[in-house]
Amino acid sequence: MNNDLEYNLDYIFEDEKKQNMIHIRIQQRNAKKTITTVEGLDTSIDIKKLIKYIKKIFNCNGSIIKMDDNIDIIQLQGDQRENIKKFLIKENIIAEDFIKIHGF
Repeated sequence: MNNDLEYNLDYIFEDEKKQNMIHIRIQQRNAKKTITTVEGLDTSIDIKKLIKYIKKIFNCNGSIIKMDDNIDIIQLQGDQRENIKKFLIKENIIAEDFIKIHGF
C-alpha cells in the first residue's frame, strides 16, 4: 500500500519536476575557449548576487542574459559545469536530481 502512495505522489509532481530542472550547457567559442550557460534557476533567487559570488569563487567572468520570456540565463567563461553543479548542491539551491548537464 505504501508503494502505491509513493507512485501516485511521483505521478502528481512529475510536471513540477520537469519545470524545475536546471540545465547546465557548454558551448565551444573558438579553439580552446568555451562558455558555460546555466538556465532554469528559480526566479526568487537574486541572480545578480549569485553571479557576483560565483565569479569570485571560480575566478571567471560572467554575465546575465535576459531572454524575451522573462528568463535569466547565466553565462560563465570556461568549462564550469562540474563547479556549478557542486556549488548548487552545496548551497542547497537545488537537489542533484534536478540538474541536467549537457555537452561533450
